[in-house]
Amino acid sequence: MSDTEISFQSGDVTLYGSLRLAASPDSPAPAALILAGSGPTDRNGDSALLEGDIGTLRFIADLLENQGISSLRYDKLGSGETALGDYEIEDIADLGFNTFVDAASDGLDYLAGQPGVDPERLFVVGHSDGAVVALALATAKEGTRVSALALLEPLSVRLLDLLTTQIHRQLDAVVGAGQLPVELADELRVALADAVESLRSEGTVPDDLPEPLQNAGLVHANAKALAEEDALDPVALVAALPAGMPVLTSCSDKDIQVIPSDVAALDAALSHTALTSVRMRNANFVLKDIGEEQSTGADYVAPLPYSAEFAEPFTAWVRSFS
Repeated sequence: MSDTEISFQSGDVTLYGSLRLAASPDSPAPAALILAGSGPTDRNGDSALLEGDIGTLRFIADLLENQGISSLRYDKLGSGETALGDYEIEDIADLGFNTFVDAASDGLDYLAGQPGVDPERLFVVGHSDGAVVALALATAKEGTRVSALALLEPLSVRLLDLLTTQIHRQLDAVVGAGQLPVELADELRVALADAVESLRSEGTVPDDLPEPLQNAGLVHANAKALAEEDALDPVALVAALPAGMPVLTSCSDKDIQVIPSDVAALDAALSHTALTSVRMRNANFVLKDIGEEQSTGADYVAPLPYSAEFAEPFTAWVRSFS
């Protein structure tokens, strides 16, 4: 099957995407909504911030196609053909994380209405931040539409907790390399703690944040989205999933963005579900096989094969309930 270019509406935004229909209208089959992670990541998993082909979400669609599963992936607001829609740059501060959840919900409705799609067997595949969107869908009032979840390299703790951990690690590294005085690093740590407190208590960021923290995304334009996403605790969300729901999680030892111990804690909270836990050794964050090398981020766009460590168990998981 080939991609069909489609569009659907979510509020005032027209979202553009790619639909693959595997089954005939006379034989309804399961279908998957595929959700991208954070930033300007498009329907294929490519990022406007990285020059080159990543293709993770297209790879997922290929795996599903091989199992006869229909799929929809789309350019979320701020990416790809969808871009900013009718919004202006200055309007972005008024749009929160719920904008992305609403879009995914409308995408799921669009997918459910396609010929050959069984609306009783819809599942959601979320990569990185897309996993939080997937969880929000599955635990919403209309969550019964979601029959299974795949949480790939998922955000497994509250967003600002992860951001704090990542920034502390970066500060430790530059201090250890003699590139930043300890005193300045400590000032950044205090400013970061103040920013997190402000976002959680008031939904705003301080006006005088140091430039390195602003470069990490702690700016007014992102404040509403950061606060709304941080309010969603992945561990609490998975605890609210129905007992016995098929769920898959994945992470890798070489992922430089997701901490395996955090995913392990998420798995523990998923003990009441039918959990498949995929643990990889040589895959990077975007599910490419980097062999014995260490991931640096540059490997995201390198012409590397996608991970068989992921593809094989993911395919078996899909086959088990479809």
